[in-house]
Amino acid sequence: MALQISTSVEVYGTQLMFVNSYHQIDLINGNKEGLSMTVSVYDNHLKGNLIEQRSYSFVPSVAIDALNFIAQGYIYLKAQPEYAGAVDIIEEGITA
Repeated sequence: MALQISTSVEVYGTQLMFVNSYHQIDLINGNKEGLSMTVSVYDNHLKGNLIEQRSYSFVPSVAIDALNFIAQGYIYLKAQPEYAGAVDIIEEGITA
């Protein structure tokens, strides 16, 4: 899974807009008291160019019926202002 949303990045004083940037959680580390995650932002779904990496932290649910930590990570991201309007991208062979 990943998220698709427009992303603006400043490069050498110039703002570049990536309309279909692809945001993928690449690393989650921690425990039930808190997880940190690294989100890689690519120019598009082909992941040819990494344009930035972002770090986030959240407290996961460990309830018996809770979603896995990665799914919880995407839910957390979509609750952040910078991800308002993000679209879920379901990769082939993966279910949401």
